[in-house]
Amino acid sequence: MKVVMQGRIGLLNEGGGDKVQIENTALELRKLGVEVDISTNIDDDIRKYDLVHIFQLDWIAENYFYAKEAYKFGKPIVLSPIHHNINEVKRFDDDYAFDLRRLSKFLFKDQFKRDIFKNLHRSVFDHKKIKPTSFSLILGLKEMHRRVLAMSDKVLVQTELEAKDIIKTYQVDIKWKKVPNGVGEVFLHDTKYENSLGLKDYILCVGRIEARKNQIKIIEAVEKFRLKYKNDVQLVFVGHKSSLKHFEFVSVFNKLVSRYKWIKHIEKVSYENMPSIYKFAKVCVSASWFETTGLTLLEALFCNTNAVASGPRAKEYLGSYASYCDPNDIDSIFRAIEKEYFAQRPSIPSDMREKYTWSNAAKETFEVYKEVLKIE
Repeated sequence: MKVVMQGRIGLLNEGGGDKVQIENTALELRKLGVEVDISTNIDDDIRKYDLVHIFQLDWIAENYFYAKEAYKFGKPIVLSPIHHNINEVKRFDDDYAFDLRRLSKFLFKDQFKRDIFKNLHRSVFDHKKIKPTSFSLILGLKEMHRRVLAMSDKVLVQTELEAKDIIKTYQVDIKWKKVPNGVGEVFLHDTKYENSLGLKDYILCVGRIEARKNQIKIIEAVEKFRLKYKNDVQLVFVGHKSSLKHFEFVSVFNKLVSRYKWIKHIEKVSYENMPSIYKFAKVCVSASWFETTGLTLLEALFCNTNAVASGPRAKEYLGSYASYCDPNDIDSIFRAIEKEYFAQRPSIPSDMREKYTWSNAAKETFEVYKEVLKIE
């Protein structure tokens, strides 16, 4: 079985949850004997493949070209939309805009038109985006996404809420299956890790440095925690700075990191070394304005680190093993951190450890491949 996984333009050069999902799913599928290639070029020849697996529906237009090409050659299409709730995205744009979003929210009320506007700006810096973005000006991004969904033989969602959101937003019937994301093999072994940071019981936040990840409000919440308890707790951020797309936000973040000596920022840590970063933290915080699942918190729980999350989609994964906050409320973030910092470290059950792995996700994905290819 030969499969091509197709992702957004620039995927392989940037970090992100979609990259983690594609690379780990591909890695585990190869162990099952599936030949997998990863492509981010809308002009790639896909005729040698048995099946096309497209990743990400939101914001981008290249997925329409992937689906159209696969449909033309009669290739079955599996879609992993990694879809975010549009009301949460719009709330973020309306209430917490930085950089280009400041302008787009005044120019357009419709979220899909805002996304086209942002893609036009990105196309200036990446000419590969010009063609798909130009088509979105004619067809409309929402209509392009609707057609991608219509052409897909199976839609693999991460949560049941994601499926409901897609059906409500696009008014389409889809054949969907829930395939939970997971953690890699490095998180499954009870290893004695080296404390590479030389810190203990710190507060951790993992993810790209950008407005929707909400690092500035997290800093304010931790500052409040430090003042209340006279506690010299350290705050550690791990994530790439998206300076080009998020110049204003990153500038504010840099000033705060320079001002407060209790903040440490690490641009990049290899996936293999992340367990040690989680292990010595007391709390991992994800106060994002919108997420699909909150994968970093799942990784934290596997390392017996307490978790603070935002949004009902994360709750579908984490349940009572995390505290939840409102991303637009510093007091809410503070209270969730406060609760988890003084709580016992979590010990998640064996069924949760078995369910949420990339190995398990790949096995379920493989069964879907066989289903759409009509292989017994």
